[in-house]
Amino acid sequence: MKNIKKIYYLMSFFLFLALTNPVFASAQNVPKRRPATFCGFLLSPKFIIMLIIAAFVLILLLTKKMKNTIKVPLLLLSTFLFGIAANIPVKIFTSFAMHPSPMCAVTKSILYGFRIPMIVTLTIILILTLIGPKLFCGWICPVGALQELIAMLADKLKIKRIKWNFTVSQAIRLGIFILFIFLSGTAILNLTQNGRVFSVSLYDYINAFHGFEFILQKSLLGNIINFLPFILTVVLSFKLYRPFCYLVCPMGILTQLIEQIALFRVSLKRPPCDDCGVCEKKAPCPTVPDILKNATLRPDCFSCNICVESCPKNAIEFGIKKTLSG
Repeated sequence: MKNIKKIYYLMSFFLFLALTNPVFASAQNVPKRRPATFCGFLLSPKFIIMLIIAAFVLILLLTKKMKNTIKVPLLLLSTFLFGIAANIPVKIFTSFAMHPSPMCAVTKSILYGFRIPMIVTLTIILILTLIGPKLFCGWICPVGALQELIAMLADKLKIKRIKWNFTVSQAIRLGIFILFIFLSGTAILNLTQNGRVFSVSLYDYINAFHGFEFILQKSLLGNIINFLPFILTVVLSFKLYRPFCYLVCPMGILTQLIEQIALFRVSLKRPPCDDCGVCEKKAPCPTVPDILKNATLRPDCFSCNICVESCPKNAIEFGIKKTLSG
């Protein structure tokens, strides 16, 4: 417990440093915006805090100190900082806006080419995924964090969830992405405004991240497009684990592939596993059966720690795969 307190105080100190980052402070006093650079964008408080949270999560997972009493505040922090805070009219909070969102980092890069904000966002997500499965998606992404919190609430309320068939969910997720590519490539979805042509992304109509933008649109249709995906995500999360992640998010397609070669993964030790099935029953994701088989290619793992914590034999651990299963 003392070590946890030390880590907590250390994390709070680094959060304070990030929030008072001189780069950020000086940026507020400069009337003209300078062109964004990779390092300048990377060293913004938003991304520094993302890395701090990810490092904190990783330490807790590796040391088996991740408990719900810590997990819930961390998920609430990510939901607030990267989802809600941008709506507070204070500069230090507006800088945490999830722009571009993980979804836009993928789709807008395809539509308009790679730009500095997209490149930095993609770099952070991919590096964290290479370190541990879905470290960004599971713990930092505000939509992901909110879905995890709802899943935990559903467990408390004893709501029986439907387990994913990964073949079906992956087919839907890939199908949406392929349709997006087709529509973008054939320019079927376009807007013409003041003589300029803009590509319209299919994902704009199913983007749950828009739900964190507390701004009403001028038309009813605009409000429906803006908030309905978010509302559906919240409602469905009580019955399905992370529906937006498994069915919609294009970043999930990419990170699901990259996490297969992550440095740290959830792995099985035989012995002491006695095939009791507790982990598979408790875990909300479809990944555990493949973990039990020591499969190389697995469905999305969000490093939620539920299978690890539920194992009565301590046979499932989060760590370097070769060490654990060897």
